[in-house]
Amino acid sequence: MANAMLDARQEGDSYRCVEVITGERQRRRWTGEEKARIVAESFEEGVNIFEVARRNGVARGLLTVWRRQVAAAVAGKAPSFVPIQIGAESSGTTDERISSAQEISAPPTRPAG
Repeated sequence: MANAMLDARQEGDSYRCVEVITGERQRRRWTGEEKARIVAESFEEGVNIFEVARRNGVARGLLTVWRRQVAAAVAGKAPSFVPIQIGAESSGTTDERISSAQEISAPPTRPAG
């Protein structure tokens, strides 16, 4: 083997490094506390998600999946609809009721941009 390496070097070829990994590769198991800590860190203002993932040894795509799961869980706890109460009709004229309904349903005007 040593002679082959010496011959390769004398002929101007480069050496190659080969790493042999034995055994089965296992997936890393993240605890709920670890996931929560990493996701919370990724939601901080001004933080780069890629940097958070790299610093914690997590693939960016996996961190994105965790963030989506948290967002879905939070959205599931918040009410999707606002309850309304419908009262008795007022005794005003039809025109008054239409203008009143338009005022209620008109979105607030804010400057665009």
